[in-house]
Amino acid sequence: MERYIQHLIAGAEQRTANFLAMQVKDKQDLQYGGLRSNVWEAKPTIYALAAAVAVWLNPDSRYHKDPALYDAICLALDFVARTQREDGSFDYPTCNFHPAPDTSFCFKRLFATHRILVKYDDGSQQIAGLRKRYLALMHKALPAIRDGGFHTPNHRWGIAAALLQGANLFADEADFARSLRDRAGQYLAEGIDGDEDGEYAERSTGNYNAVVNNAMMAMYQATGDDKFLGYVRRNLSMMLTYIDPDGTVFTQNSTRQDQGKLEYADKYFYQYLYMCSHEENEVFDAAAQRIIRDNMARGDIAPDCLHIIMAHDEMLHHHFTHCGFPAQYRKFFHHAGVLRVQNPQYTYTVLNGKSAFLYFKSGSTMVYLKIGESYCDIRNFIPQTIQVEDGRCTLQATAKGWYYLPFQEPPATSDWWQMDHASRDKLISSQLTITLEIVEQPDGLDLHLKTEGLDRLPLRVEFCVPANTVLDHPAFNIRAQAGSGLILRDGTLTVRDGAKHITIGPGFGEHEFQGHYSGEEVNTAGFTVYCNAYTPTERKLSIRVNHDA
Repeated sequence: MERYIQHLIAGAEQRTANFLAMQVKDKQDLQYGGLRSNVWEAKPTIYALAAAVAVWLNPDSRYHKDPALYDAICLALDFVARTQREDGSFDYPTCNFHPAPDTSFCFKRLFATHRILVKYDDGSQQIAGLRKRYLALMHKALPAIRDGGFHTPNHRWGIAAALLQGANLFADEADFARSLRDRAGQYLAEGIDGDEDGEYAERSTGNYNAVVNNAMMAMYQATGDDKFLGYVRRNLSMMLTYIDPDGTVFTQNSTRQDQGKLEYADKYFYQYLYMCSHEENEVFDAAAQRIIRDNMARGDIAPDCLHIIMAHDEMLHHHFTHCGFPAQYRKFFHHAGVLRVQNPQYTYTVLNGKSAFLYFKSGSTMVYLKIGESYCDIRNFIPQTIQVEDGRCTLQATAKGWYYLPFQEPPATSDWWQMDHASRDKLISSQLTITLEIVEQPDGLDLHLKTEGLDRLPLRVEFCVPANTVLDHPAFNIRAQAGSGLILRDGTLTVRDGAKHITIGPGFGEHEFQGHYSGEEVNTAGFTVYCNAYTPTERKLSIRVNHDA
């Protein structure tokens, strides 16, 4: 563990060096600790202060009790105090003002920093002064957190955690503490949005799962109630099936801004470490060590959690015994409609209710699949049902062609935009059912596509491959350009990405239609390989890891 702690210290020192370099002056020519151009946003400074205070307190850091850093910390706290509104809130100036949620996120870092100031208190006037300033900021913030509202599901738990932490911190103010606990109780009465699979409502594997886990851990520490850790255990277990072999997190099913983003599991490191140091768990122990090892191997800055680990002796002195993520799994999350499968050759994901419904990954190379439909107001096949059996998965959706009919009675207005079109009768002139069966093979997937109903519709099977890969075919060899595409009329195509080769096909090209002129989803980030047919059609295709290429 010692070398990992040194890595965390080095990361916090790097953040602190950036913090010191960005001390700037505001309009009144008074130095402050702001880390963004907006002089009314305190959150980046509060977050940076956690790392700065941690290395100032840590005896193994080159910044230990550094006078210049102490002065910078004091200047930054001056800025935070000036930025805090009279009601105690901290704005998020891009969109939220007088916000309880954003104030609770600031409180989280203020509380965590105060916790290590308490733990490492040496009786000096410097630490006493910093503790007093942190307590003042937190006390002022709590009424804003208590009396405010929220926007998203995770906000509730950030608020509730802050209120419970604040109630314990200011327990000597009985009425104040009671009001904080009562408000937290109102949030908790709604029930926590974690299902038996460990999934939270926002399905945000790249970000908000970790945010909610942090809040659950805080509420466990504030109350001693293990039910909160139950949510963390289940989510961290679930996350092991969302981390691909290359260490990246599958984010395509997120409902938040992390959807589709390249994310590593760094933000989960301290959570796995906390759980395996709190209770014996070899799987979490292995995951924690794998995450920090991967981070170091990539040369990335260490996860921003030194201030958390310094507060817990069991984390500081944990002895790792395992390293790695599960090599194989097959898990269907029935609430989310997500199938995740990993074996030694490849990983694949099926998503119900998404136009990009199949992701196939070997190493770091990922191909995903869509079916273009362009049928009335439909642009893509979006699975409505998913059936999962051992070794196979079946997706199906039925779309209908419709037309508005005239109103039975003359409308009250001739203004088209004011008419109640939802009340019109519709003529259903046709329908189309698409069924796709996905069958696992040792080296890839077999796909069986069948359509029933409407004929003459130009259907498009769309394989979306990464830009800059090499596309190799008996008839051509090209480099994939972002935003471009081709029709694979016959044969199989090999997608070459370094040492990884994936084959797709066989191709077919009965038409050249590549999508409707409006409302079409365009693959601008990658290259699209089309296999085109008119309905009705029944086709067999495959995606394979090619070891002979």
